[in-house]
Amino acid sequence: MKRLVLLAVFLGLLFAAGCAKLSGPYYLNNHKYREGIKAFSEKVVENPNDADSAYYLGRYYLALKKPREALPYTLKAAELEPDNTDYLFWMGVNYWALKQFDKERDAYQKVLKLDPDHISANLYLAHSYLDAGKLIEALILYDKVIKLDKYNPEALYNRADILGRQGKKDDAVKAWKKFLEYYPDGALAMSGTQKLNQLGDFTYRNFIFGNRNVTLKSVKFKPGEIDSDLESKNSLHVIAAMMEENKKLSFHIVAYVKGDRNLARERAKAVRDYILGGHPDFDPARMPLSWFGEAEEVNSSGKTFKLDESLQFITVVN
Repeated sequence: MKRLVLLAVFLGLLFAAGCAKLSGPYYLNNHKYREGIKAFSEKVVENPNDADSAYYLGRYYLALKKPREALPYTLKAAELEPDNTDYLFWMGVNYWALKQFDKERDAYQKVLKLDPDHISANLYLAHSYLDAGKLIEALILYDKVIKLDKYNPEALYNRADILGRQGKKDDAVKAWKKFLEYYPDGALAMSGTQKLNQLGDFTYRNFIFGNRNVTLKSVKFKPGEIDSDLESKNSLHVIAAMMEENKKLSFHIVAYVKGDRNLARERAKAVRDYILGGHPDFDPARMPLSWFGEAEEVNSSGKTFKLDESLQFITVVN
């Protein structure tokens, strides 16, 4: 117990004394940027050669979207400790905010000379190359980031996007599916799904439920049958959760089977029955059915695709 008390007192004295390594992150993590500027401006005046204080002062100005005010301090920190990868990296970010992209890339490259596996520097340098239209250089770095960080969302997304731009359809489809497997929700998922659909693959689709845009894995059926696979049932569980949350949510279940209208009808009924099976309190009238013995025509960015077998969810407008 005495050791804990002494440690607490010691840490408190360090913070009170203004130890930058302790108090610096405090202002960042608590979004107290202006308070941090006030505190660290005094520290920089007291000790102009304190690299930590200059670094954090620059970070606070950047957080307030004031890159011009930040630059003298990020430069000072990197000048005082030229081998500090954090200082060099944030100097690069500062240059990016000022649209000085050559200097931005130079800063990241300095980081990578010191630490070739620095994930953020590799990632941001890739972003910079991508913005400059240097797709090959960007792709090499995104691949490297993914080797270092398998689930990095920005690298996975931009890698798939580059492959699509390069016309490598099969590789792009595979890359988009990988991204969506890891990140099936949110704005990036919706964008990735749209790009996947533009390539003629509808493994994932975007739907509107009430006032929500939702990405779902498409409902798939065994050939000639009405039973859907396990991953499809996961999508139906997501829909049921939205119905539970929003008691007024209603939508049409629309099934398409080219050349077999009866099978389309049975599939639409099977999907509704599955949702109702887990939620018998739901009113079936919230899920009216439609079915067609023809292919669904899907328009995606000026292209028309025909899906011989598919399932749509269309919100009922009251």
